[in-house]
Amino acid sequence: MKTLVTGGAGFIGSTLVDRLLAEGHAVDVVDDLSSGSLANLADARADRDHDLRVHQLDIRSPEVVELIKRRAPEVVFHLAAQADVRVSVARPAFDAEVNLVGSLNVFEGARAGGARKVVFASSGGTIYGDP
Repeated sequence: MKTLVTGGAGFIGSTLVDRLLAEGHAVDVVDDLSSGSLANLADARADRDHDLRVHQLDIRSPEVVELIKRRAPEVVFHLAAQADVRVSVARPAFDAEVNLVGSLNVFEGARAGGARKVVFASSGGTIYGDP
């Protein structure tokens, strides 16, 4: 199955990428590397038996829509986000741009590319902050 993982160079994303590859799926990773690292994908990138492509792109970029449309994954796993609560308080417009505009780009690309499913990941801490 063709899949695409946004935020795929992060801790959770790279773990998902490893699992998808181990199950024989083709994986495109989209990550701007602002908090993720290519080091998290080192083993997967070194294994030439896997169908892995890494795209260093910000989800706010219109290029993301075109990439997802062109790659036409069956399933999109959307893990990319600005998840730092302190940043969301200090820079709310930036937070909204990444999390809203970026997500809309991912969803639009998935729609245009004919994805069967979009899996959106979030956390309670990200949504509600610390009590």
